[in-house]
Amino acid sequence: MSPIERRGAIQALLRAEFRREGASDFVLLRRIPSTNVRKFLDYFDALDEAGKDALAEGLSERALSSILVGEDDLRPYDLSNPAWKRYLDALPLMWDWKYAGIRELKMRLAAANREPQSKFGAMMTDDIRKWIECIEPVKSTEIRKVVKLAMSQIMEQMKVTHEGQFWVYGGLLKGKAITVTVDYSHPYHQLDYWVSTQDRKRGIWGLNYERLMGLAFAHWDCLERANVDQSLALLNELVAHCANFLHRLPSLNEQNAKSS
Repeated sequence: MSPIERRGAIQALLRAEFRREGASDFVLLRRIPSTNVRKFLDYFDALDEAGKDALAEGLSERALSSILVGEDDLRPYDLSNPAWKRYLDALPLMWDWKYAGIRELKMRLAAANREPQSKFGAMMTDDIRKWIECIEPVKSTEIRKVVKLAMSQIMEQMKVTHEGQFWVYGGLLKGKAITVTVDYSHPYHQLDYWVSTQDRKRGIWGLNYERLMGLAFAHWDCLERANVDQSLALLNELVAHCANFLHRLPSLNEQNAKSS
């Protein structure tokens, strides 16, 4: 298998993954507590079938570039994929209260209370104010505790290490070594995660479900007390899915053996 054939094989797997998720009406993505995901779903749902097909192809290109990191010719924006470019350009223009994460909502509420005549004070209706006031945030320390519990439910021989801003959960998932790296340090989103199999045969180190779907980030910014347990149970599903996908990718050894 040549490098070009390997790329094609990986992209075929990525297309199949997106079709599977789309056929379920994005059942996993819709459960992810992320405004980035909410924007994508709203944007995608508004497209006609041709537009959806075109963007799906751009997303598979974006996912491929996330997996084959460092191969600059695989950037869909640089390749001028029109559907991907329209989507990327539309994201900053999409605004709604539901596209603001928990921390941002609380900051805007505080600002509106200090300055009722400010932009956000004027925009904040009574219903929006009551909604934000009812949100009970979850502290990073508590999120870390729940993540640790969640990871221990799917990993055997789990060890936790802390490297700077990153917390690393390593162990065995169905008998295979796996590492989940989580960043809790961002001021607006509450966690970002990467799943790694440490599989040198495939030359690929990390992935998360959002990037598997071709989205730009895995920024979870809508975690609150009302959804934290369900959301981190979902994290287990996403971690297992990503690990399985990474193990399915064609290996570099296969590529080298066939090209030699």
